[in-house]
Amino acid sequence: MAIMRLKQWAFDRLQLRHGRTCKPEHSGYKERRRREADSRHVRVVDFELALARLDPDEQQVLVLTYRDKVSHEDIAAVLGCSVRKIYYLLPTARRRLTDILDRLDLL
Repeated sequence: MAIMRLKQWAFDRLQLRHGRTCKPEHSGYKERRRREADSRHVRVVDFELALARLDPDEQQVLVLTYRDKVSHEDIAAVLGCSVRKIYYLLPTARRRLTDILDRLDLL
């Protein structure tokens, strides 16, 4: 579940950055578009707050793996550790993120 939220966060963040807050084929009432934009913004902000509660290494591993799609070897080089540590750190980071999202009632 945390992986889906991480991918959704990356997608929503990209959409907000490019100013695309609603789907053009669903252009209807002005209130609907505003509501979609508000909910997407809230999802991004809430997820970034949850992500900020993780350790910096765990944040980097999750963001580099799921948002930037960097290989485990390159992540290990960036963090200055072994690839084996990345394989152990990734599931731990996902579990901690899931726990934080559960506590914040965002899943």
